[in-house]
Amino acid sequence: MSVDLYAVCPCGNGKKIKFCKCKDSVGQMDQVLTMIEGGQVVPGLDRLKSILEEHPDAAWALAIRGRLLLDLREYDSLSENAERFIRLQPSNPLALTQRAAALVFSQDVQGATDSLLEALNESGQEVDAFLMDVALIVAMGLAQSGVILSARVYALLAISSQGYEAEQANAFLAQLDTSPGVNHLLKSVPQLIERDADADWGERYDEAVGLLRSNKVLLAQDKFESLRRTAPNQAPILSGLFHCAVWRGDLERQTEMANQLSQVDALDLLTRQRYRAISGLLSPIGTLSVNAQTIHVEFDDIDQAEMALIASDRTEQLSAQRLSQLQIPEGEVRPRSAFFVSDRPLESNDQDVPAAQCPASIALVAVFGRQTDRSAQAIAFDVTEDRVETVKGILLAAIPDGKVVLDEPHPIPMTFALDDRPIRQVQPKSMAELARFNREFAASHDGKRACELPLPMLAGKSLAAAADDDALAMERATVVRVLEGHERIISLAGALADIYQISKVDPLPELKPSDETLGDVSAADFFRVNPDELSPMQLYVLASNARATGGMTACNRFAAKLVEKTAADAANEQENRMAMEGYILWMMSTPEPGESIAISDRAIQFAKTHKLNFASILLARLELCLSMSDQDGFRQTIMDIEKNYGNDPSVMARVQQLLMQLGIIRPDGSLRDGPGAPAAAPTEFTPAAPPEERSGGVWTPDSPAAPNPSGGEGGKLWVPGMD
Repeated sequence: MSVDLYAVCPCGNGKKIKFCKCKDSVGQMDQVLTMIEGGQVVPGLDRLKSILEEHPDAAWALAIRGRLLLDLREYDSLSENAERFIRLQPSNPLALTQRAAALVFSQDVQGATDSLLEALNESGQEVDAFLMDVALIVAMGLAQSGVILSARVYALLAISSQGYEAEQANAFLAQLDTSPGVNHLLKSVPQLIERDADADWGERYDEAVGLLRSNKVLLAQDKFESLRRTAPNQAPILSGLFHCAVWRGDLERQTEMANQLSQVDALDLLTRQRYRAISGLLSPIGTLSVNAQTIHVEFDDIDQAEMALIASDRTEQLSAQRLSQLQIPEGEVRPRSAFFVSDRPLESNDQDVPAAQCPASIALVAVFGRQTDRSAQAIAFDVTEDRVETVKGILLAAIPDGKVVLDEPHPIPMTFALDDRPIRQVQPKSMAELARFNREFAASHDGKRACELPLPMLAGKSLAAAADDDALAMERATVVRVLEGHERIISLAGALADIYQISKVDPLPELKPSDETLGDVSAADFFRVNPDELSPMQLYVLASNARATGGMTACNRFAAKLVEKTAADAANEQENRMAMEGYILWMMSTPEPGESIAISDRAIQFAKTHKLNFASILLARLELCLSMSDQDGFRQTIMDIEKNYGNDPSVMARVQQLLMQLGIIRPDGSLRDGPGAPAAAPTEFTPAAPPEERSGGVWTPDSPAAPNPSGGEGGKLWVPGMD
């Protein structure tokens, strides 16, 4: 091709071709790009290899080759390519970016962030889109490593880059924000703390902040460190160092700086408590973790042991169906039987009890037969330290000849230890009844259980045991701040009230923002917002933001208030649509599927009255009926869809797609099972999907893509900061 010698060289070093070492070989780039665009990727790589053999300083070829190797997931070759590129041009941003990508896949996220920051520093005003692609890869690697705040800033970097198509970055950030396992305190990075106007170190501080905001993080960190030596224990300086640690992906440093900020007396008490909570969430082991042990009881006669466990009034045997659903590590033998251990004696009659009085499981015990390398045994998995003696005593009471072996204690996240289950003597009549019972049980149980857990942050005490210990007042409040950020606790009526009462920590005051001050409210504060003074538009914004950050309980309150303010006297098309949006958000954030369906009925009536499209309501209701195994509701909803939108191909295509995702029909349209038929008989451990795990429900016929199916993959792996 004809080469413009005064154009910027495609190798990425910023020089014009005339002054770059690539000038002798760049004329061959057109041939390579033509091959790649034609799908001849492997021949294209071979051609690049030949060019590099002939022209070892052809940096443009290394730039293109690195992108191709990343797309092909050839990570070892990518690392070699990046190192060669950097040796050739040590400050080339594309070379540094390739190295960042390679380091992510070798599990060195700290090195990856430093390399990417160096690339951003060398890029100047013009940032190549490749840097943003790798920024998203770095964000994903950070999230997998549990560095949640750093993952957020790199995803936001890609999203905020002008001209960059950030669809994948938006999807990743949405997944991170809506994950019920990520505490609300980690849904945003705390803002930089402003300095006093008359601070004698103010000018140097402003220079450091300017470097930080220009993504010159390593230089900014050096300046902040220098400032800290001359002005120690200053909140703005520590805040700057905290932000540098976030950008560098340095989890240990983030924890240290957040902990130091919590000790600055100049900050208000709530800010100090939340920084201490963030410190614990980032590194929960040794602060917010609970020690657990696995208990082995070895015996000779397995039949006798099983019969004894069946006869015990402290154990409930799992059904064959539930036993088959137990997740077993690959290569492990499945247990012969399994039992839940109850916190109290189980009644021998068939009378059911109210949810608040229902026995709770405190351990799962699996019974294994004799194997070549071990004797027959019953294994109680991950029993929290406050229950080890109780569970051991129950097992030995049933199997008095058993030999007890305890594994070494290991830490588990505090909120994992809240997951006790009710043991029902009578099966529910419907999935709706089951979901309601489970929520009532959790509401009466989880707050109290949270106050029983011994925590390292509380010097090994529980919230209940430390309630009157003034020396632990700060730590008690910190643990409560963590629990306030846990969506499950917020969603349960009475759970927070129990925590406040038992821990003797006062609840935070109610927030009553106006339209002008709404922007100051963070995701961690949504649970205490009173929305009465907000306009319908701001209520919609608040409800949408709450839903986008996984605050389904807050979204429910805000959406209900929006409907209250708009539905009764909507006077124009805009207000009608605002009310309809409120109905949709209200419906999809309601934890009880039966209540959601009742809201959908109101929404459909409103839509019909005002001649609005309600296809999205019907589709959401279809999924709710399936989650409750409501066959009649399913059939009626299908008939309503066919009656109102049977001639709309986009709606009917979405119905087919939804039924395929839920496993009702095959891709060819044939039925897998009867419509709306339950997959299995309900048990006490199969509640309907909570709001955060349902499909979006706000699909409209002009949507470019369908929302993800309910209960999809993702969010299963615990990392620091997740509940």
